Amino acid sequence: MKRLAAYVVFWAAVFVWSAVAPAQDIQNGKALFIKHGCARCHGTEGQGGAGARIGSKPPATAALIQYVRNPSGTMPPYRNQVTDAELGDIRAYLASIPAPPPVKDIPLLNQ
Repeated sequence: MKRLAAYVVFWAAVFVWSAVAPAQDIQNGKALFIKHGCARCHGTEGQGGAGARIGSKPPATAALIQYVRNPSGTMPPYRNQVTDAELGDIRAYLASIPAPPPVKDIPLLNQ
């Protein structure tokens, strides 16, 4: 019975959160990703480069916001340059990027 109650509470919370969460704008996220210079280090599709690979499977929005505000390593902090809502859009853009094919499925890399 406790399991059922927890299940109901969980889905009720998801429903309420989704009703109040702002819609994420993928196109705006892509524009912001370019505008704020993220693509310079992370690549235009989050494929990585000087910065980490973050495309197709970005961290949850809250984790992304926390990291962008207080990064470790060489990434500069973005404290006032981008809003939380804009970071939500950036995350939506990154999540919309399809994952690359496995290396074993790329003939040129298997010669």
